[in-house]
Amino acid sequence: MSTAVAAPRLWLLGPWPDLLLGCGIGYGLLVLALAASGASMGSLEGWLPLVVLVTGIPHYGATLLRVYGTESARKRYFFYAFPLGFLVWAAFTGSLAAPRLGTWLITLYLTWSPWHYTAQNFGLVMMFLRRGGITPSPALRRLVWTSFVLSFVLVFVNIHGSASAGGADPLQAASAAYRFAPLGIPARFALGSLAVAGISYVVVTGVALRKLTQMAGIARLVPAVALVVSQAAWFVLPVLLGFLRPALYGPGGATALAFIWVAIAHSVQYLWISYHYARASGSVAKAAPAGLSYLGTTVLAGAAIWVFPALVCAPGALGILPFESGLGLLVAAAVNVHHFLLDGAIWKLRDGSVGNVLVGQPSTAPQTAPAARGLGAWGVRAALVAAGLVAAGAWAGAAWEKEMGIRRGAAAGDLARVEVAARRLVMLGRDGPRIHVAIGKLREARGEKEAAHAAYEAALALDPEDATALDRIAASWITRGDFQRALDARYRAARNAPDRPALRRRYEELLSRLQAPPEAGDTEVIVVGGATAPADDADAATQTSRTTP
Repeated sequence: MSTAVAAPRLWLLGPWPDLLLGCGIGYGLLVLALAASGASMGSLEGWLPLVVLVTGIPHYGATLLRVYGTESARKRYFFYAFPLGFLVWAAFTGSLAAPRLGTWLITLYLTWSPWHYTAQNFGLVMMFLRRGGITPSPALRRLVWTSFVLSFVLVFVNIHGSASAGGADPLQAASAAYRFAPLGIPARFALGSLAVAGISYVVVTGVALRKLTQMAGIARLVPAVALVVSQAAWFVLPVLLGFLRPALYGPGGATALAFIWVAIAHSVQYLWISYHYARASGSVAKAAPAGLSYLGTTVLAGAAIWVFPALVCAPGALGILPFESGLGLLVAAAVNVHHFLLDGAIWKLRDGSVGNVLVGQPSTAPQTAPAARGLGAWGVRAALVAAGLVAAGAWAGAAWEKEMGIRRGAAAGDLARVEVAARRLVMLGRDGPRIHVAIGKLREARGEKEAAHAAYEAALALDPEDATALDRIAASWITRGDFQRALDARYRAARNAPDRPALRRRYEELLSRLQAPPEAGDTEVIVVGGATAPADDADAATQTSRTTP
């Protein structure tokens, strides 16, 4: 049976740091503050990469330090660090040339993410219960575990339903080829599953909380209960709101960036527990300068693993896939999948060394080997620090240029600033079709039709299936009287962005103007002006093959 004993030290860093950073209360307060301020999600989106630089990026770095930071750790986690890491990055490399593999990798990442967050929250609940002197029986532990699993089931069914809007989320879709691909669970089955899982979640969670309150006073349950509430706020509430008020998740909705806010909250939580572990295990001194040095190192390590793969594989380097057309999402998928695998190995309460630090008393002796000395070791550390600084600077510079140079420059009609930002982003490995579309729009507004057309062609050279670039160049083809190319571009734009009805509407309007036959079969050919050419020749095509949705 479950037992409650005299409580050891309940908190890790203190009540307020633990509740705000580790138990999700800070996330709730942030969301409420943003809602009260009425801040536009669009106005915040451009600055999110800088927030991620000091939250999300270091949380990956903390894992890298745990696994690769010492020789003993590299030996202990060798299988996860090297063979499995090689497989993940081999899949990333293959995805650059095989979009189907890339879509699978992206879908795996975005499906695994909520499970990863769920497992972390459950582990922290168990940790706080044990630190509070509460030892749940196996039956009660399974009950709490079931509550967390059911919350994940709600998310899983919601994102993999046939009506999933995942493709409309810029965080889940980069281009026509690289995007989250839901399983397509039939709507009726999905709705029934959500109802059953939702009711079961409420019942199981209520019973678990009641049993816990019968074992101990509320004071010792505060952090565990806060984590249960955070899990509901991260996953259960969004599913419920998505059904009751779908507009909240639209492009301008208050929760349009819900995924990234939850990811940031999870990252802060991860840094909080990693920092405590580093101090309690003796690998980081408890003095403030040592703590700041540790957090700075996690930023540099995390930035390197995020930035250099994208930089090396960018157009103009070794790759052909633009960052915004799939490369960025592929890097995110590879980094996260490997991160999930590593975390599954290093955070186990049943592991004596981990459990003693998180639940028992802090170690009295450092567990890290003495720092290596000598010119060679110093040179390696200096090179790693330099690489991290370059990566962090590139990340911050790209965020600044995209927001201040591209978005705000374009909004102000400042073509010169946009072009400067475009050149800098090319050097940072962040060239992409949307940058050239922005330049094209500004030139078009100036009446520079030829220059605008050239900008749209440059965008399509980077990503031939970018819906926005196709839509813009279609309008340019119409002004030139080349209706067949315009029709082909409009069709491809509508096909590649099914979540944007305006593109479909413009395609249908042009189709009607040209008096082409209606879409009646799986494949049909539209001929304008009596000429034909191979349909796969995007520049000279005079026929369009299409598959009816």
